[in-house]
Amino acid sequence: LVIEKVSGIAERAGVQAGDLLLAINTTSVTTTEQVRALAARPDKSMALLVLRDGSRLFLPLRLG
Repeated sequence: LVIEKVSGIAERAGVQAGDLLLAINTTSVTTTEQVRALAARPDKSMALLVLRDGSRLFLPLRLG
């Protein structure tokens, strides 16, 4: 999934427009429905795996 807009927590974590979201907390994601389901969990933090300029990056997010 290509990230088009970034704001809030994701922006503070370093997510950038154009990043390709590969996984959330080691769970591969290919649809926006998967992203919504994982984001709805009550976890206080999560890690995003993104592909940027050919490099894989883990970006930690702190929620709430």
